[in-house]
Amino acid sequence: MNNISIVGRLTKQPELRYIPGTGTAVASFTVAVDRDYIKNDGSRETDFIPVEIMGKKAEACAQHLVKGSLVSLSGSLRVDNYTKDNKIMSFTKVAAKNCTFLDNRNKINENKKEFDEIDDTDIPFL
Repeated sequence: MNNISIVGRLTKQPELRYIPGTGTAVASFTVAVDRDYIKNDGSRETDFIPVEIMGKKAEACAQHLVKGSLVSLSGSLRVDNYTKDNKIMSFTKVAAKNCTFLDNRNKINENKKEFDEIDDTDIPFL
């Protein structure tokens, strides 16, 4: 059985793309997760884990998550293999099925850029 659950913070904005032909949404992002082990100097090492989520959940992640957002993810660990320069390469990521936003909604909104509203009289070419 291949199950994984992690809690961490996004290292950058999610990248949203659509699979050609199917139109399925795919969001990709990296989550920073501290290790349990504490070193002698009191610090912890951090793992940076690539994540991919698909469908409506991908669109929700792209719309609501920002760099620094705290999330809980569950899904499976996936190892993709490909060939580059006649060498077999592998790439490990979390294929998330569920994503729970753990930050306070107001904190997330503070990180997003906000624009002042304008009315039609402020636009010179209308």
